[in-house]
Amino acid sequence: MSRSLEVREYKLLDFLLDVNEPLYGHRVKIWKKQIKTCRVREIDTPYFLAVCHEDVVEQSGCGAVTLGRELIAIDQSVPVLIYAVLMKTPSDWIVDIFNVDRLDGEALMTYPEAGDGLMIMEAGKRVGGADWRSVYGESDLPPPAILE
Repeated sequence: MSRSLEVREYKLLDFLLDVNEPLYGHRVKIWKKQIKTCRVREIDTPYFLAVCHEDVVEQSGCGAVTLGRELIAIDQSVPVLIYAVLMKTPSDWIVDIFNVDRLDGEALMTYPEAGDGLMIMEAGKRVGGADWRSVYGESDLPPPAILE
């Protein structure tokens, strides 16, 4: 069953898109417009959300990529990974998945708030925001994918 994004989900996803603007430029405005009215469905947990698309759009999907910048929050001393996945369609890329994942597998106790309390990561390295490297270490990952 589909539903609208909750206010806190919308704010967090909107913030995630904002921090990705340096990588994706004008596309971010398109994605922000998309999420204003999108419907989502929960997959496995209330925090793993699939954006609902028309059947013709779903069937035309021809690739997926995670946004180049992710967010890290802390919930009871446990890192929480916040990310979105884009789906390629014949005409452009659209937001397809939004996930808020407490990395120990336990239930989320406090939903993260958008803002300076989140660490911004790109290619496994901190690039801004809070400094949570003491609980979520940096790593060497490939650079973000370039969207065609």
